[in-house]
Amino acid sequence: MSKKPLYTEIDGLLLPPSFLPEIFRAACAFKPGPDDVIVATYPKCGTTWTQQIVALILRKGKPFLEANKYFATLPFLEMTTEEELSGLEKPRCIKTHLPFDRINFSKEAKYIYVVRHPIDCVVSFFHHARFFPIYFFSDGEFDDFFELFIKGEVDWNDYFDHLLLWYEHRNEPNILFLCYESMIKDPRSTCLKIAHFLGDSYYNTLVENDEEVLKKVLEYSSLKFMKSTVNEFWKEHFSHIPSEEAQKKNPVLKKYSELLEKAFKDGHTANGSFIRKGVVGEGKITLSEKQLQKLNDRILEKTKHSDVMDLWK
Repeated sequence: MSKKPLYTEIDGLLLPPSFLPEIFRAACAFKPGPDDVIVATYPKCGTTWTQQIVALILRKGKPFLEANKYFATLPFLEMTTEEELSGLEKPRCIKTHLPFDRINFSKEAKYIYVVRHPIDCVVSFFHHARFFPIYFFSDGEFDDFFELFIKGEVDWNDYFDHLLLWYEHRNEPNILFLCYESMIKDPRSTCLKIAHFLGDSYYNTLVENDEEVLKKVLEYSSLKFMKSTVNEFWKEHFSHIPSEEAQKKNPVLKKYSELLEKAFKDGHTANGSFIRKGVVGEGKITLSEKQLQKLNDRILEKTKHSDVMDLWK
């Protein structure tokens, strides 16, 4: 019998089961300002890595070494209350998975959208669903998840709809469109491109003094460093019941705690890790020939009126 992760549906979008309508709708209404950098992606397309790079550039190469500071400084818009957002120091670096037609777009803010080929996105997304116990999918099978992904029946709905909506706006002057595969291939150029997009002062800070700050940004955004720090932050924060204080501040965390307790009772635990391999090409060795064909057919169907797949030529 096929199995699927637990989701909640709000205004037509499938979402993680801990999400709440009032906070989600406030996220959609949120209007960022000139001191805001929004890192937007479909899930598992490089969000956490890109947010780490941006934060390091804004902080002149200073990494996060403590979980509470990390999550308090780098919020997930759809999980964050308006009070928490307003209390953040500026410039703010905020991540979102909202489709373009759900955001309150601001010409004053800066947006960084990261794309990743669906063949690798689907594999990473599967492991993501197994990692968080609240999906009740820690024992889920890839074949079942793949079918849901192909039909757009996963959280944040269809991969291609999400990608195409943002792709239409790729040439807006305040949107930087990045490709995950290119970022992996040349992290140095990626950091410089992001810094240049954020402003000349950030770019100049990276390259002056024999690129001292750039070297720190590259080191502290490396997979090795993030596995030893950010990965542990996520494990510490979301594999255990959040503190009562955290639950009082944020009702999403209260709902998360309730779901986590039930998941634990049902035998679900964190399966794997939040940050895994960060590689290109895992999908080619994971998908069966039949699944590869099915994905290619879906690509052709969904992108027949767009040149978006040229990103990976």
